[in-house]
Amino acid sequence: MPAGIKNTGSSCYPVNTKYTMRFYEFKSSPAKPLTPAQAKIKALKDQAKRAQAAVKAERARQKIQAAHTTLNQLESNAMTSKSFKALHKTNNPYSAWIAIGTYGSFNDALAAVLRKKKQGSIAVQIQDSAKIVVYSA
Repeated sequence: MPAGIKNTGSSCYPVNTKYTMRFYEFKSSPAKPLTPAQAKIKALKDQAKRAQAAVKAERARQKIQAAHTTLNQLESNAMTSKSFKALHKTNNPYSAWIAIGTYGSFNDALAAVLRKKKQGSIAVQIQDSAKIVVYSA
């Protein structure tokens, strides 16, 4: 008889083996309640797991808070930066950066680098007074 076919005498039908339970899946007896000592040990283990998860979550929260603080400091420094240096590379990506000029606002520096880009420069960038690149193309 082919596999998966069960003979019941008068008719044959396929047995759905996907949902049938194996012998080892049956519990022979219901679980007994824990003794007070075992219950205390289990409770302490569960408490330790919850404490580890809480420590992990707190460390992640502190890292995120530190990153937010750093980002806010960088953003405030960028806003108070009074000068922007516009640079470009004419035709060779391996050549040195050539200064276009120093501008009092980001918009002025951006207009200058976009003008140079339109004239044929292959790379342009804007640096703030802390020499951090704030725009590159």
